[in-house]
Amino acid sequence: MVQRFCTSVAALSLALSACVIFPRAVMAIDLSRFYGHFNTKRTGDACRPYEPFKCPGDGICISIQYLCDGAPDCQDGYDEDSRLCTAAKRPPVEETASFLQSLLASHGPNYLEKLFGTKARDTLKPLGGVNTVAIALSESQTIEDFGAALHLMRSDLEHLRSVFMAVENGDLGMLKSIGIKDSELGDVKFFLEKLVKTGFLD
Repeated sequence: MVQRFCTSVAALSLALSACVIFPRAVMAIDLSRFYGHFNTKRTGDACRPYEPFKCPGDGICISIQYLCDGAPDCQDGYDEDSRLCTAAKRPPVEETASFLQSLLASHGPNYLEKLFGTKARDTLKPLGGVNTVAIALSESQTIEDFGAALHLMRSDLEHLRSVFMAVENGDLGMLKSIGIKDSELGDVKFFLEKLVKTGFLD
């Protein structure tokens, strides 16, 4: 080990001396060999804190700043997937599911029928359940995508659009007309506005 260190130091010293003796000479020194670190994207079991996102297909670890930046860094382009990029702008799925669950707990298992239509009965089971609806709200770029993902009827989708448009225009009367309590208005409005601000109505 000492001999390898001395050899490495001697080689570096020789290279630096050559730069002093021949200042106009073009020399390239690969310092990564001296430190045993290669400048490649990390793959393997654990990602470093400064590259915490692991591409699911190839295991490459990339920095968060490279997610949804318009240039694919994962070999399969997953870091630019439209559903991933939409979900990154939306409330977390867990928060959405918890919000929907709290409305159902407060108002009963068929309450969200007033928002999502006739298929939203029985704690959203005909739509796949609370988690499925929460995921669809998170991943769907627009309300049309959401309707397609959950196979909503056109009339139900248009009703949902009218609720979102009322929120966007500040019309809280619409929320009251579907049974939102005064004590819940602020939370419901805040939640729906988060979706509107991330392009849900586009």
